[in-house]
Amino acid sequence: MSNIVKINDTDLQVIEYRGQRVATLAQIDEVHARPEGTARRTFNEHKHRLVEGEDYFVRNTSEAREMGFTAPNGLILISEQGYTMLVKPFTDDLAWQVQRQVVTGYFRAKELAAPSKPARIRGRTALEQVKLINFVGDAIKNVPGIRLGRLAAAKLKAFSEQTGLDFSDFRRALPALPLDQMVHLNPTQIGQRIEAQTGRAKVSGQAVNKVLLALGLQRKVEDDYVLTEAGTKYGEIHDYKAENEHSGLQIDWYESVVNVVRDNLPPETTKRKTSSSPAQSGPQGSAA
Repeated sequence: MSNIVKINDTDLQVIEYRGQRVATLAQIDEVHARPEGTARRTFNEHKHRLVEGEDYFVRNTSEAREMGFTAPNGLILISEQGYTMLVKPFTDDLAWQVQRQVVTGYFRAKELAAPSKPARIRGRTALEQVKLINFVGDAIKNVPGIRLGRLAAAKLKAFSEQTGLDFSDFRRALPALPLDQMVHLNPTQIGQRIEAQTGRAKVSGQAVNKVLLALGLQRKVEDDYVLTEAGTKYGEIHDYKAENEHSGLQIDWYESVVNVVRDNLPPETTKRKTSSSPAQSGPQGSAA
């Protein structure tokens, strides 16, 4: 995307700060065709109504120089929210027309060009965002069933989205997902697998859950089953939300658990029905 945006026949240099587009007071004067200093006077007059860190940001002389600006008295950067408040006193027809163009064509142009990309956390630098993602990742890495490889991949993806940096080389360095872990089964499906393998009568999900409990691979917590430390070898746990709005924890079991459950099921007690020949009528006679 170009670093220049044309608004009202004026070329505006795109400025980004803390993950969002901002504008200088001089740019606001220029695009609204106002005398130099108009936006600054309006800003000073209504500054008490604006919130620093949300409506505007202040950069000192050296910080402004790092951004490519010469600002002996510091640099004021106006956010989209601050801009819409700042130009309220501009009530002429041109102001109304330009304001719509600035909001949609400048502040929101990046968002509209890539609607699928998550918005960055307002008011946080890229480093702060990375620290926050790390904090969340560290907080959940010890939950039973969490796969560290998948967690690492998710963190790298979030880093890339929040900073714009390419972490693909790091993601390729992660170990490949084992084949048996690509298939996720619930207890009913495990029972169906066992039925197909052994020819047993119906193996219910309830029967499978009893075996998983007896083996110490899961435990019951209120109405949910929770993966144990031993169970992390055979499955992973995650939140779910059903169509009826019921939510809770759900265990996805790997293919490798099927043989374990099969070998620990109690002996089948239900006899299968076998066909028999019709009973012969009349008394049983002895061989002549």
